[in-house]
Amino acid sequence: PWDKHIELIQITNNLSLQRWNVAMIPEFIDFCKELFPSISPYTRDQAKRAMEQFENLYGNPKLVAHPKDAELYQGDIYTEIPFLYTNENGEQTCIMRKAQLLTNTCDAVRDDNLIFAAIHPCEEFSKTAKDLVSIKGNHTFRLFYIPDPETQDLLIDFSLLTTLSRNTFLSLLQKGIVHRIAALSQIGYYMFICKLTVFFMRPEDVQVNKDRDTWG
Repeated sequence: PWDKHIELIQITNNLSLQRWNVAMIPEFIDFCKELFPSISPYTRDQAKRAMEQFENLYGNPKLVAHPKDAELYQGDIYTEIPFLYTNENGEQTCIMRKAQLLTNTCDAVRDDNLIFAAIHPCEEFSKTAKDLVSIKGNHTFRLFYIPDPETQDLLIDFSLLTTLSRNTFLSLLQKGIVHRIAALSQIGYYMFICKLTVFFMRPEDVQVNKDRDTWG
């Protein structure tokens, strides 16, 4: 029957994604090591071994989760909110996008404003198969890909941010205009923090730093 055929395709896709997930995390650790030389080879290898032990004990690591409470957690993924930016013609443009909360969990309960990153559909960036491999390998600094069945079609864009009043956002949640799609598991959260740090705090190019010494 056709339903069984569809179910088989879905199972195959999920298994493929799981294999990608297992292979991608050690690769991501190597990627961080290249960007942050202070990470010792010992630390890198220990992180990989810990991941392997986790996989042996619990199977393929789950990167997203679904808390039962309504608290705001850093890394939470929500349904669409407005993002404003200035286009190449100098015009103010507004697009609706799913959003990831960047504000730290502790700050989210007391700060007046919350910071969100836009989330785009994968197909907007994957012009070629090579592009898609690079993006899903998290080699593009500003884009964060979470290799999980629930997020496999989404790309988080740290270069497109918006700020909303905390009270306004809580009101949108209470009215059901916006709702949380998923949160990050512990492993998913560590990947998120690494990628966020890579984008905003990676060291400058050596030549650029040398040039700074010559500036008056």
